[in-house]
Amino acid sequence: MTFEQIELVQKAWGRVSALSNSFVQEVYEELFRLSPKLRALFPPHQELPVAKVSDTLNTVITSLSQLDALGFIIRDLGRRHQRFNVQPHQFALLKQALTKVLARRLGSGFTPALA
Repeated sequence: MTFEQIELVQKAWGRVSALSNSFVQEVYEELFRLSPKLRALFPPHQELPVAKVSDTLNTVITSLSQLDALGFIIRDLGRRHQRFNVQPHQFALLKQALTKVLARRLGSGFTPALA
């Protein structure tokens, strides 16, 4: 990512991160609208890991200029998702859900460059 792209993403995150838990909750809702069968990847009758995902997103987004230092976190996330049998195409759905929610939250502040 370029410095400009990092800055754009971090500023957008700053606008939604005050409500980051509700942002992540909305992303899960959008993800399950896009693919209801993904709900089965999560244990029934258990809350979604909203706070943990919010914290991880915050760590990664605020550290985008130092991604090399986050390698251990990113690799660990990959291992955990692999154990849960998450497939690569499902991450495309997550990207779509994240983008839709960010666009809704930012309104006219959601630009093609940010997308």
